[in-house]
Amino acid sequence: MVRIEHCVWCRRSEGDVRNGVGKQCWDLGNLGEASAFVEKYGIADPDCFPYTAAAALYCAEEGKGASPLSTTPDRAGRTVRVPAPVTITDVNQKKQWIDAVGPMAMMFSPPADFGGYSGGVYVPTTNTPGGAHCILVVGFDDDAAQPHWIVKNSWGTGWGMQGFGFIAYSANLLEPATFLGVRNVNPDPLTKRRPRNGAMIESGNGAVHNNFELFLQVGSNIEHWWRENSNPALPWNRVGLVQCADVWRNTFHDDAVDCPAAIQSTFNRNFELLYRTANSGTGDGRVRHVYFDQSAQDWLDATTFGPSDPLGIAGFVQSNRGAPGDFEAVVLRQNSTIEHWTKHNSWPWTQPPGTWSFRSTIDGGLAFAGAALVQSRLGVSGELEAGQGELHYAATGVHGEICHYKLAQGGTWQLINVFGAGITSAPFMIEGQFGASDELDVGNFELCVVANGQIQHWWRDNHALTSWQQSAVFGQNASRVVALLQGSFGFNLELVVENLDGHYQHYWRDANGWHAGVVIV
Repeated sequence: MVRIEHCVWCRRSEGDVRNGVGKQCWDLGNLGEASAFVEKYGIADPDCFPYTAAAALYCAEEGKGASPLSTTPDRAGRTVRVPAPVTITDVNQKKQWIDAVGPMAMMFSPPADFGGYSGGVYVPTTNTPGGAHCILVVGFDDDAAQPHWIVKNSWGTGWGMQGFGFIAYSANLLEPATFLGVRNVNPDPLTKRRPRNGAMIESGNGAVHNNFELFLQVGSNIEHWWRENSNPALPWNRVGLVQCADVWRNTFHDDAVDCPAAIQSTFNRNFELLYRTANSGTGDGRVRHVYFDQSAQDWLDATTFGPSDPLGIAGFVQSNRGAPGDFEAVVLRQNSTIEHWTKHNSWPWTQPPGTWSFRSTIDGGLAFAGAALVQSRLGVSGELEAGQGELHYAATGVHGEICHYKLAQGGTWQLINVFGAGITSAPFMIEGQFGASDELDVGNFELCVVANGQIQHWWRDNHALTSWQQSAVFGQNASRVVALLQGSFGFNLELVVENLDGHYQHYWRDANGWHAGVVIV
């Protein structure tokens, strides 16, 4: 349902549900237990609660009620939130839901020959019961020679047709059962972290849990704007007055000299911002880290860090390293070099908790840098436990070319691509959904940058690792990009640009190309 409603791949942990329900690995559970747990506590990703084959075997052989595993401390920010399921018994209503909404789970008692099904339309050949079992109903076919349900089983690809099967209506196995469906799911921040960068994120706020949250520099303040994406008019609104530290305000701080880079972290889904500060007032000329505490509903200061002469918008991600994952930032200096900084978020502590530490330097000769840091799936073999994945970054060189780097083993940044010409601003880059075949697969890189008042869109095939290709040039009077994401609107790309007159404008790309949207502020 996350894939259907939010256009993003989403991996979940079977072990999280089993452990939460309190069942042993060999024990029988049911849909009610699972759905009640998930409704109350959500369902975490596999790296929050890793459930390996070795651990499952250990539980089965030893008869252990709980595996030797535990969740990470940031589970609350790594869970998909799921509402109470809808239960349907009427056959026509089941079909309507599957057709219009999505798949439905059900529990039944298939005959003993169900395990030997290998293809075609299943009709039982025996009345011998085979025990209770849960499956997912993903479709139906009323027009076939043998009308049937289309199901997805959990017994691996060796069962049926690569794990899927057809069950005849005439068998009357699914018709009497209660079907369970969910809708309006609320994905976790890690699920959406790769397809977004810069000053805008797609949060879990709003009626359909996909509002855009935009953080902009207006004067010396950072303003928080949001778009209610369940409203057909798609209105942009500035967040009203909020009480922060006993002071009512609709902005926070007065030391901003640039737009922030924003993420929504696994720390209870907090908004986290990095932005350049002034050399006067509350700023010290470095990069300030602030966060919106979702529990306290308050903007709080974390720290300032980095060089004393930063330029542009920082690159900012939550990486795969550690649990909770470390924060990674890259900052351009006035001497045309880029510094890489890390905030370690989990044990073992090499610095006091909350401390940002210098990590490495990227090549000199760079003129513009922005939010083009990506925690990619490139370099990961299979499960994330097998590798951390590569950090990738792009910046504009002093000769107007885009320089693409990756963080190689040993902590050294390696230049791997140079492309484009006449670029006059910082590139913004994401790892999108195009090119990814499933939740374990890498997507293409998407990059937008301004050159001489127009916006260029580039992309790279991350399977073939071919050269970057330019797909479009559009817009006018643009100064720079401040945000890029791929959101819930049919895999559209969403872009926010600062124009030469200082106004911020929204663009989007659908199947018909790029479109100029509203001027936000």
